[in-house]
Amino acid sequence: MIPTPTLIFDFDGTVALGTGPVRAYAVAAASGIPAEQRADFLTRVLDEHTDPEALDGYDRVARAARLLGVGEEELSAAYLHSRSVLGGAEAPILAPRGFREFLEQARTHAEIVLVTNAPAAGIDRVLQTLGLAPLFDRVVTQAGKPAGFPSILDELSASPLPERFTVEAGGQNVTRENAPSRDAFATESAAAAERGPVLSIGDIWENDLAPIHQRGHHTALVGTRRPAEATPDLAAERLESLYPELLAWARGEFIAAH
Repeated sequence: MIPTPTLIFDFDGTVALGTGPVRAYAVAAASGIPAEQRADFLTRVLDEHTDPEALDGYDRVARAARLLGVGEEELSAAYLHSRSVLGGAEAPILAPRGFREFLEQARTHAEIVLVTNAPAAGIDRVLQTLGLAPLFDRVVTQAGKPAGFPSILDELSASPLPERFTVEAGGQNVTRENAPSRDAFATESAAAAERGPVLSIGDIWENDLAPIHQRGHHTALVGTRRPAEATPDLAAERLESLYPELLAWARGEFIAAH
């Protein structure tokens, strides 16, 4: 029996798109800032280019708010508020184009899992609103990524299989059989595994992908942020650009890494 592969999706910035949730977080956080500084604060934190060291929009808001004296309790309250209004008029979101149709095809070949650091509040409602709830086999909230990912992989009983990605090197295809192993985990036998390999898709290398890569599984980075240490198997600015490769991976086909 061939072990079932798993596609793991991040939520914010991957499945849930739009600036609405970050804006709601920023507005709530701004209540702890002197009134005369709020307009400038909001202008800066809602510009994704103002803090290149921030992991994402939420991190950008938090980093700027702390510099202006906002405490952790206030930031936590602001974040929880942004989750409570998630998907509504105050924090609108949308799914990637064609994502529902993609999942309908992919789940015939792979288990589909959503893993997010966000609390459960609002997630189920938003997935229902987007028409995605029935298409995820499992939803893991408050995952504690990146540190929490190894235990999630253990729970999935995931085991790497032979490399499915090929890269061009000197005119020859290089696969796992003739290339160095990426990690000791990748050399483990998958013959007795209940589950097959994992491909994790997310917009933050450090949280969503690096722990998966370290365990010998595959990764797909979406968005415009790509730190120097990132080595995803696939990368694209938009998730929908990767649908053909993700489907091919789920079917067990060899595909070109990019």
